[in-house]
Amino acid sequence: MQLILRNIKIIIDCFKRFIRLQKLLANGVEIESPRTIQIIGELSVSKNIRIGSNVIFLGNVELEENVVIESNCILKDCKVGKASHIRSNSIITGCEIESDCLIGPYARIRPKSFIKNNSQIGNFVEVKNSVIESNTKINHLSYIGDSKIGRDVIIGAGCVTCNYDGLETQETIIEDYAFIGSGVFLVAPIIVGESSTIGSGSVVTKDVPPKKLTIARSKQVTIDNWERPKK
Repeated sequence: MQLILRNIKIIIDCFKRFIRLQKLLANGVEIESPRTIQIIGELSVSKNIRIGSNVIFLGNVELEENVVIESNCILKDCKVGKASHIRSNSIITGCEIESDCLIGPYARIRPKSFIKNNSQIGNFVEVKNSVIESNTKINHLSYIGDSKIGRDVIIGAGCVTCNYDGLETQETIIEDYAFIGSGVFLVAPIIVGESSTIGSGSVVTKDVPPKKLTIARSKQVTIDNWERPKK
């Protein structure tokens, strides 16, 4: 009896999945491989949507017109604005992405994040509980947590907001038009002033004044007559 009930449940689930996919296709959604798509919750779509293979939708997801979701993505409880493009292998949860944004590949946008128009969140970038204003670019290998990032900011590869002090999270504020060089660590709480520049490889622990260059790194030293230990 249990086996029969389980088989009935599987058939019902398959039927529901078929109906959902048929509704998407009827609305003009282009799906690369319908058999690989999972919808567990409610998926709301507009026109001219493209979805790759092996995409999972969880909870309440809204896709506005001209959105592209590439393969192997997971979207949960989120909204993706007009003409935004989610590249492959990205995980988008509990957040809102506005129009004309480029996310991924391999990006992770965590809950309470808000990515505004024309921003770019690139490969292996993680954003958590942060507001990213319009036209900002964070393209490579960075962690942005508990932050407010202004508009037209550029954040280089390998940057980290050091937001946890061992007891509680602290906030990072980066004002408009700032330029953060590669490999910079921003130790929160901290404010980076408007139009400021931080040199690559800096570990910044104090507020950065606007419109100035800040460098916070030790002087390079070469040791003469040194030999690497041998086994």
